[in-house]
Amino acid sequence: MDPQVALLLRRLERERLARKQAEKIVEERSRELFEKNRELEKLSSTDPLTGLHNRRHFGASARVEFERVLRFDLKLSAIMMDIDHFKRVNDRFGHAMGDTVLVEVAGACKTGIRVTDLHARYGGEEFCFLLPETGLDGARILAERLRVSVAGLHFTTDSESFSVTASFGVAERLAGENSIEDLLGRSDKALYDAKREGRNRVVTWEAPRPANPQESG
Repeated sequence: MDPQVALLLRRLERERLARKQAEKIVEERSRELFEKNRELEKLSSTDPLTGLHNRRHFGASARVEFERVLRFDLKLSAIMMDIDHFKRVNDRFGHAMGDTVLVEVAGACKTGIRVTDLHARYGGEEFCFLLPETGLDGARILAERLRVSVAGLHFTTDSESFSVTASFGVAERLAGENSIEDLLGRSDKALYDAKREGRNRVVTWEAPRPANPQESG
């Protein structure tokens, strides 16, 4: 073979290998960048402790779902949940155990809801669930099932074992209601009633009955 031809072939082979190596590096870096972006997106939408969505992401998703419900005139219900006497857990067993309780309770709730249901850690020990195409009775049944699941959890420290309970407020979108905030507000009102009535229970929001003129007379 002509020496110049052989030299040219070797040069072309080196260039081919160099291009292949460069393409591999670009592919690996693109994959790393994609994974980092996906992780950043997850961190921006997820509560880092419980794995539930954070309140900001829940709010944005809930508004989108509410618009869909209005467009097609579908049912929609919300559940507000609060772990009872959670401060006592932190005070008695420490914040590390308190975090364990939050993680386990969130896990039990996430297991109990549907894939299509929206979820969030709404506050310190308060969770929120939005149930598309679900009426008040279905939401109440789900809330009761979650209440039983939470009460069935058991936690152990070096000195003792304990359980926790939770209170639930449930509300359904009213006909003509055009604000997700109104729906969440009514479920929060029902949650307040559940705690006032003794905790560890499910309370559904009910419209105040109009005053009876005969009773007022």
